[in-house]
Amino acid sequence: MSDEKLPTERDFDPWNGCLDAQHAWQYFGGLTLEEARLKFLENPTYYQEDFMFMGGKAFSFYFPIIEEYLKSVPEGVHDHDHEAWILSCGIKVQFAGSDLPHVRHLIPRVNALADFVQCNIGRFGYDAEERKRVAEGWTELVRHINSLDTKT
Repeated sequence: MSDEKLPTERDFDPWNGCLDAQHAWQYFGGLTLEEARLKFLENPTYYQEDFMFMGGKAFSFYFPIIEEYLKSVPEGVHDHDHEAWILSCGIKVQFAGSDLPHVRHLIPRVNALADFVQCNIGRFGYDAEERKRVAEGWTELVRHINSLDTKT
């Protein structure tokens, strides 16, 4: 990943003026993967939606942050869902429209991450209802990405 070029402002906002994409650029633009990871860890609740709104090229570059973050959630800490539900929603948004060609290669990794979340659902929620919501979010994400036509 260190050999890859940092995403440009255009990679974050390929729509030329999306305020949400510009917000993501404001916080993560110009950051290396490690710098962005540290930034995200400062306040995951605040930065989680930035992954939903950045363009597909930027999302693809920063996706390892989501993987590492969710896999690092400790067992036995049940104060909230650790952003697992909203991150599933954000990933799903990336697999639609003009972003699809830039993220399609992530499908196996997203499936593996979904499997991890589902197999470790006890880490993601303070009660059964919250864990159910997280599980449903990841199930829907997997259903969506696996329904995509892989030939286009």
